[in-house]
Amino acid sequence: MIRKIALTLTLTGICYALKAQNIDDALRYSTTNIGGSSRVQSIGGAAGSLGGDYSSMFVNPAGVAFFKTSEAAFSFGFQNVSNEGTYLGSTASDNKGNLYINSGAFIFGGTKKRASSKWQNFSFGIGVNRLNNYNEMVYYRGLNTQSSISYNYAGEVNGITNPDQISQDPRFAHSADLAYNTYLIEPFLDDNNQPDGGWYSLAQEVVDEGGGIMQENSIRTEGSAYEVNLSFGGNYNDQLYIGGSLNMPTYRYERTKTFTETNTTRPGALLNYFDVTEDLKTEGVGFNTKLGVIYRPIAPLRLGLTFASPTWASFTDTYVTSMLTSTTDQGVVTANSTETNNGYADESRYNVTTPWKGTASASYIFRPAGGDMTKPSGFISVDYEYMDYAAMKMKMKNGGSSDQEESNARNQAIDATYQAVSNFRVGGELKLNIFAIRAGFAYYGNPYQDSNLDGARTFYTGGLGYRNKGIYIDLALVYGNNTRMDQPYTMMENQLNIPSPPPAEIKSSVTNVTATVGFKF
Repeated sequence: MIRKIALTLTLTGICYALKAQNIDDALRYSTTNIGGSSRVQSIGGAAGSLGGDYSSMFVNPAGVAFFKTSEAAFSFGFQNVSNEGTYLGSTASDNKGNLYINSGAFIFGGTKKRASSKWQNFSFGIGVNRLNNYNEMVYYRGLNTQSSISYNYAGEVNGITNPDQISQDPRFAHSADLAYNTYLIEPFLDDNNQPDGGWYSLAQEVVDEGGGIMQENSIRTEGSAYEVNLSFGGNYNDQLYIGGSLNMPTYRYERTKTFTETNTTRPGALLNYFDVTEDLKTEGVGFNTKLGVIYRPIAPLRLGLTFASPTWASFTDTYVTSMLTSTTDQGVVTANSTETNNGYADESRYNVTTPWKGTASASYIFRPAGGDMTKPSGFISVDYEYMDYAAMKMKMKNGGSSDQEESNARNQAIDATYQAVSNFRVGGELKLNIFAIRAGFAYYGNPYQDSNLDGARTFYTGGLGYRNKGIYIDLALVYGNNTRMDQPYTMMENQLNIPSPPPAEIKSSVTNVTATVGFKF
C-alpha cells in the first residue's frame, strides 16, 4: 500500500525539480469550500434551487430573480484548523486560527413594468465571496533509519567532477548548489585527491552508523481565494427563473516549508543538523461564468440546474530556497538560492484551467395554511454536483523552449492521478415567527484515483437566524474533517535500493463560525 501511495504522490510532484509548481496547485485552485451567507452555510451549502438569498448569485444565479426588493448584506467569520501529523510512527499536532471577511453583496430587486407581461421582474447583484481559506499549520516528525533528503542532493550531481558546474547550472539552484555551499554534500576523491564524479552526504554517516536521523517538516500556509460576482436574473410568471453571472476569482497563496534533519543518534559525527526552507508566494486571477435555471412545477417545489464553466486563471509564483547546515568542522553555514540569481527570487508563470461543474438541485418549502406566522414553516434542500478533476489543465508560460514539455508532463500526471467526483449537499430550516434553526451536511468526493489516498471531505453544519422588519442576522457553524497524505520527499531513481519514506498522514479538522447581517431597502 505504501508503495502505491508513494507512486501517486511522486506523480503530484513530478516536476518540482524544475519549477516550484506541481499538479497539487491545480487541485488547490480547483477546490472550493462551503461559502456564501451564514444562512446558506448552516444548511450545508445546499442552495442551488432555493433562491431569495444573496448566496444565490454564487451558487445558482437564477435565484437572484426571486428578489423583488433590494438588499445589502455582509458576512464575516473565524476559522480554526487543527492538524495531526503521523510520520514514521510518531504523531505531532499544530493548529492555526484567523479572522476573515466571508462575503458581501448588494442585490437590486426589480418590479414589474408592464401589467400585460408575464415577466414579473429582472434583478441583478454584485458581490464578493470567499472560495477558500489557505491558512493552516502542518507539523510532523519521525526517526528515519533508511534515508535522508540530502541523498537526493548528492544524487543530482552524480558524475560531475568540477564542483563549479553546480553553481553554474540553474537546475541545482534550489537543491544541490545549496547543499554543496553549506558543506552538506562532498565529492569523493580519487588517488590524486581530485573529485572522481561520485558524491556523498554527511547525513549518510548518521543514518548508516547512528541508527537513523530525526526528520521534521513544518509547513505554514496563508492566503485565500475570493470571487467578485456580477449576476442577473429574470422571473417569468413566478414559475420559471433564469440567471447568469460573470465571475472573477483572485488568488493569494503563501507557503513556508522548513524540512529539518537532526543528528540525535551518532555523537561525534560531522553533521549536527541541517534545514532547508522553501518560501513560495503565488498570486493569480481568473474568469468564469455560471448559468442557472429554477423551475416551480407546483408552488412548494423548486427544481434547479446550474452549469459553471471552467475557470481560466493565470498565476505567478515567486520562490526562494535557503539552507542552513551545522557541522563540527565548519560550524553553521547558510546559503540562499538568490545568490545564484543576481539577488532575485525565481519566478514562474503558468495557467490553470479548472473543471466545469454541473449541479442539479431540489427543495421543498413548507408554509402554514393562511400564512399564520405563529405556526412553523421551513424547507428541505438538496444539491448534487458533478465535476471531473482529471479535466484540469496546466500550461507553463515562461517563454522557454521547455514550456510545452513541462506542460505535457503535468497534464499527463493530472490524468494519471485524479478522477471525476460526485458532491452532495443537504440541509433544512425550521422557522417559527421571526426565529429560525438550521442544519445541514455536505460530502465532497475523493479526487484521487488511488483509493489509498482518501481526499474526500465531510462537513457538518448548523445555525440560527433572526428576521424582522427588513433586518436579518444569521449565525453558522461549519465543522469539516478529512485525511490526506504529505510526501516529504521521494528518492531519485539513481539512489539504488534506498526506499522513499512513507508519506505522513495528516488528519485535519476545520471549524468555521460566521455571522451575517443584512437589510432590505
